[in-house]
Amino acid sequence: MHAPTVFHLSIVKRILRYLKGFIGRGIIMAKNDRTQIIGYSDSNWAGNAIDRKSTTVYCMFVYGNLVS
Repeated sequence: MHAPTVFHLSIVKRILRYLKGFIGRGIIMAKNDRTQIIGYSDSNWAGNAIDRKSTTVYCMFVYGNLVS
C-alpha cells in the first residue's frame, strides 16, 4: 500500500477482471442505516509450536459491508 509497483497493479487488474466475469458473485456493498467503521482482529503470538510463528487475522466493516 505504501510503495505499489507495476506487479501490484497487474494483480489488481486480474482481480477486477475476475469480478467482472462474476457480476452476481462480486463484492456486495449494500446501503443500510449503519454509519460506523468497525474492525475485528485476532492474533496468536508464537502459536505455532514448530517454528514459533505468530498469526494475525482481521476484518473491517465500513457501513456494515465487509471491505477487508
